Amino acid sequence: MASKSKRAKAVQATKSAAQPSRDMKLARYLIAIPLLVFIIKMAILANIPGGGWLGADGENYLAGVDGLVKSGLYSLEPKLSYWPAGYPILMWPIALISVSKFFYIVNIIQSLFYAFASYYFVNQLRQSGLKYLAVAAALIIGFNPTLSLSSLAIGYEAPIAAALAMMAGLIMKIHGTPVDRRFWARVASVGGWFALTSFMQPRFLLIGAVVFLIWALTFAPRRLAIKVLALALAVMVIAPAILIFRNSGAIHKATISTNLGVTMRIGAGDTTGGGYRRSGPEVPCPPKAPATSVSDNQVVLCVVKWYLTHPIRTVELAYNKSQYFWSPWTGPEANGTMNRNPWRKIAPTVDMQKNPAGANLVAGPVGKLISYLWIIGQMLFLFLGYASLRKIGAKERLAANILLVPVVLSWLIGIGTIGDHRFRIPTMTLSLVLQVAGMYAIKRRIIKAL
Repeated sequence: MASKSKRAKAVQATKSAAQPSRDMKLARYLIAIPLLVFIIKMAILANIPGGGWLGADGENYLAGVDGLVKSGLYSLEPKLSYWPAGYPILMWPIALISVSKFFYIVNIIQSLFYAFASYYFVNQLRQSGLKYLAVAAALIIGFNPTLSLSSLAIGYEAPIAAALAMMAGLIMKIHGTPVDRRFWARVASVGGWFALTSFMQPRFLLIGAVVFLIWALTFAPRRLAIKVLALALAVMVIAPAILIFRNSGAIHKATISTNLGVTMRIGAGDTTGGGYRRSGPEVPCPPKAPATSVSDNQVVLCVVKWYLTHPIRTVELAYNKSQYFWSPWTGPEANGTMNRNPWRKIAPTVDMQKNPAGANLVAGPVGKLISYLWIIGQMLFLFLGYASLRKIGAKERLAANILLVPVVLSWLIGIGTIGDHRFRIPTMTLSLVLQVAGMYAIKRRIIKAL
């Protein structure tokens, strides 16, 4: 008996000694993957004429930067008030440093940020009950061509995706830590990451507020929850306050931007499909006398009223916009503003459509079937992954919530505005991890069934 006990202790000691070694090896992989991706992207960047690509609204952001360089913060460049001025403001100092190397500097900074955020996020997975997802998550968010290569383009999508990864990782890191100065600094940092996202794209104000509320409800006592919620919100609203301050001085309107009503109007109507390629008459919104024009806020109210008075059509448009939001980047069901997607440069479906036979295959029943399987598959894996993470523990349940909420709210905001697959890119660091978790959940069920 004594001999068996000694052998058991020796085996346990060997396992205990091997565990740190495996953890160290995993930690090295999680550093190596984003580092390798960054090196590959730098090689790609060196071969891009001019040092980068333009995103969907690239020219508009560059026009905003040009206005800021010429006239300062209160520039009257229309693009700075029509679109949110946050992203051009962030690039403004770089343009002052160097115009000739502007694209290179912006894209190197964006790629470094994306690499660090990817590492930080997956490293937090490693330190939780989601360790089994860490390597797969690092690989998929690192090598997903649309998401990762977006950091080499002028556009807010990749920086927001990186900021959301930092936010999710930081919330996971905070969970269960002592309430001290470091705790409050980290809470403020979470608010700061959402401030950055809403500075570039104000719809993340709503997303941030909901995430903060769900996060705060995990704290006890209630007074602590209220303090966490208040601090995070207070930091986040600094960003829109800056944009309102700028527009108040430039166009004398206390607004973040002036395109919400226009955007909502594009996606609504009796005969349109709900995407950018609208058709038919716009939702009527006549000015009230003695005014001769309507404000952006009035257009928003007109569109909301139209939705409420056309419930059947609203449901039809919600279905269409959901399909567009989750649609593939290429193929017969692709719908959105991703013609400049770097993936399209190497996508097999794009090359196939250059000849009649390939075009017929892609646009025909086979292509449509694959497109719908893509849409359904994404949603299936997303919610399966969410359900599987919630079963692991309290920290993992919180992680599941903060990963899913930004994705679902972005989807719902798309339903309220325009259906566009580009709108899912900022939340792809979160949705891809949930989809990977869904794949693991299916794998476990298959193994169990066998």
